[in-house]
Amino acid sequence: NKGVTPATIAIKNGVFRAGLHPDELENLSKAGEEGRAIKCSTRDLPLVASKHRHNMSHSEENTQWGATTVAATMRLAHVAGISTFVTGGTGGVHRGGELSLDISTDLIELSRTPVVVISAGVKSILDVKRTLEVLETFAVPTGTWQSNEFPAFFSPKSGVKSPAIFENASDVASAYLTGRELGMKNGMLVAVPNHDPAGRNVEIAIQEALQEADAAGIEGRDVTPFILRTVAEKTGGDSLRSNISLVKRNAEVGADIASSIRDLSLGGMTNDWVQSSQSPMSSHKHRVVCVGGAVIDTVAKSRAENEMIAGTSNPGKIHRSDGGVGRNVAEVLGRLGSNPLFYTAIGDDSGGRGLVARLENECGVTTTTESVHVADGLNTAQYLALLDHQSDLVGGVADMEALSQIPVPSVKDLKFYGANFLVLDSNAPVEAVTKAAKNGVEAGSLVCFEPTSVPKAQLLFSSYVFVECLSYVFPNEDELFAMAEFLGDDTVVSVEGEENLDEYKSLRDAASKLLLRMKPGNPHIVITLGSRGVLLASKADSSLRPEFSHFPADVVRVTSSNGAGDTLCGAFIHALLQGATEEEAVRFGMKAAASSLECDEHAISPELSSLTM
Repeated sequence: NKGVTPATIAIKNGVFRAGLHPDELENLSKAGEEGRAIKCSTRDLPLVASKHRHNMSHSEENTQWGATTVAATMRLAHVAGISTFVTGGTGGVHRGGELSLDISTDLIELSRTPVVVISAGVKSILDVKRTLEVLETFAVPTGTWQSNEFPAFFSPKSGVKSPAIFENASDVASAYLTGRELGMKNGMLVAVPNHDPAGRNVEIAIQEALQEADAAGIEGRDVTPFILRTVAEKTGGDSLRSNISLVKRNAEVGADIASSIRDLSLGGMTNDWVQSSQSPMSSHKHRVVCVGGAVIDTVAKSRAENEMIAGTSNPGKIHRSDGGVGRNVAEVLGRLGSNPLFYTAIGDDSGGRGLVARLENECGVTTTTESVHVADGLNTAQYLALLDHQSDLVGGVADMEALSQIPVPSVKDLKFYGANFLVLDSNAPVEAVTKAAKNGVEAGSLVCFEPTSVPKAQLLFSSYVFVECLSYVFPNEDELFAMAEFLGDDTVVSVEGEENLDEYKSLRDAASKLLLRMKPGNPHIVITLGSRGVLLASKADSSLRPEFSHFPADVVRVTSSNGAGDTLCGAFIHALLQGATEEEAVRFGMKAAASSLECDEHAISPELSSLTM
């Protein structure tokens, strides 16, 4: 009734799951007593996944579960693109923790994973005061829901003052999103007091159980299970009733917070905490801004030994990866350390949120609530390709409607970010891409264009207004010819170095047409030629004759060419940001592209993170 969807997180047969069916929830609830479930914190995630992922049993009695702690659930929620997580209670510093160093991983995860955690505080069996001190040390924003006293799980009172008070869901959402705008990677803890009457009896029982545990010499991780069993026995079920009550209350508050985060994200936050646009904070400096498509690519390929049979299921492999030209170029720039800001549109789904989260956390790309538009009612852009046993395309389906809502950075935004370069692909509508290019020129940015495809490039180059904004273009041969054809000018200018480039005469003619129409000054076209290398076309403002330089390609083991051109584009711009000449930038771009050509798992090679000029 609050418009949000609960997604229980667990590990089933080595597969990380965000969202379980009712029968799976029932199976999980039985698995503990039947010895089919183990407790999993963050450190256990790769171990449990690798151990059980080959268990393909469909029988309930053989299903193996990993029951995730607060820390592990936060990590998986973030990977799935979920910002709000409701639980019962969080871990903390154990009593005597200043000597034993027994501190819950929950606190560590809160310091490094941007998820809002809603709980009833920490149990009174822990050291509440020291727990809050550790959270302060780890810079985790922490507060209590509508109270100035931090709760102790079963009891609304712990005797410890709360670091902050959240009066409503928008307070939490605004603080969370502001932290994200600042580039903070930590989560938030919202403690909701438990006012259930049964909680008082439970708290008395906890204090008695603590004394019994101490007398029995029970220590470490065995303390909490002992306390819970003992308290359940002493209170005749009050602890269970109180647990149910507090979880329901936490879920109500969490639902409101999740909705508020979504509403503020869709509406776009105003950065009223920035006092002066004349001296923007260093975290908002982005010398390159990318605008373009973010796509989830799925490739299904039948087995090499089996010829595909139409009209039925075929055995094979399915591979899913992140793609989209704008996204790819942004990833390259991020991995190389240029800190790009990325504008795109995604659907209101976990796939899109996960894609953006991976860009931020794994690739060094920055996004904001204004730069990523969430298209209501649409899927995140997806492309599905079906390949036969010889890797030939049998058919494909493209669901790209969300890209029609890619936002355009304003002149004010580009100046605020200090954007030296504005990189555009052609996934947004023609009007939007043209508007972005004009804004880039007005803001003093050098506008770079990656054509994406022949049809899209033709649409954009039918407008002289767009072409005249461009300082750098990165086409392949087909895209170059298509763009030149739409300019409708047959003028051919003699070029320097003509005697050594006869085999590229048609390319030189087409590039010359483009250079004459591009932004005056010193425009450049970087033409990718596949195995023949790269042709650089340049025109100095003082000269009517373009200059051409050919760069032969090194021999590499090509396993995938999907992201090679995008890698060249991103690495070229990164090199220019480092002060390289265009010729030096081409050489570095080709070096980076070779790394992506040899990578068969991703369009953009993760090895770029360690590549230097």
